Amino acid sequence: MSEHQYNIKDLEHFTQIKAHTIRIWEQRYGLLNPKRTETNIRYYNETDFKKILNIKLLYNKGYRISKIASFSEIEIIEQAKSIIIDIDNDKEKEINDLIHLIFDFDRDGTLDLLNNELDKIGLNDLYMNVILPLLGKLGQLWQVNSIKIVHEHFFSYVFREFIICQINELKNPPKDAKKAVLFLHDYEEHEFSILMYNYVLKKFGYKCSYFGQNVPITEMEQVNNKIQPEFIITTFTAKIDLKTFQKISSVLVRMAIMSKVIISGSQLDSFDPLSEENVHYIKTIDELESLIVQK
Repeated sequence: MSEHQYNIKDLEHFTQIKAHTIRIWEQRYGLLNPKRTETNIRYYNETDFKKILNIKLLYNKGYRISKIASFSEIEIIEQAKSIIIDIDNDKEKEINDLIHLIFDFDRDGTLDLLNNELDKIGLNDLYMNVILPLLGKLGQLWQVNSIKIVHEHFFSYVFREFIICQINELKNPPKDAKKAVLFLHDYEEHEFSILMYNYVLKKFGYKCSYFGQNVPITEMEQVNNKIQPEFIITTFTAKIDLKTFQKISSVLVRMAIMSKVIISGSQLDSFDPLSEENVHYIKTIDELESLIVQK
């Protein structure tokens, strides 16, 4: 199977490091060694991609770029790994216990730990204080070759199953309940936050229609016209370009004529906010609950 190839604009897009800076690090310090295709086009592979993420982690922690350049490949990985392990969190023990269970592909142990935490702190706090930091740590461990994509896929399936179980245990809303539509747009696959929003809305008595991942945005406009929900919710977690965001947001703005549109996700920081009155940005579950109460 051929390796994944990134050009310098891809690195800039995914790491938020300017292409100019990457070129300086490459040319002045020799930190990267791009390859060339048969047609002499420069590209970077997955090893380069992980390395630039580790360099960014060290640089953001105060390491001089000249110091990083003096490290061997293994030393860069080990220094980055030590930073990741030392990150402090109130639920650090639980997060590390989950990581060990994920390494072992221990489904039952993972579910037992999640259920124990659920009983102690509730689903909202479990998601905000355990799951989100865990996902960040898994991503960083991938950078230092300590975890594989298959481990992330394993946990994603187990936690998805866990959330859906919590949703199904909630009381079904009455037939005349207010409605909510939740979906992930064409280029989005990250379900956790939208499933959590589904849980919250159902808990507040809303009848939720959940459409899942990679849904064509134009088809969701038809759904919105048919269902006429109080809320329509989507997220922007996967990397997308400005043109794609504008295409999706133009449809969301039309939906906002009829429904209150709620959007969230880390990628929203990369674009100018939509100024329409009926479009709301949220970063936490508490902010969603506030909007529901206001409604």
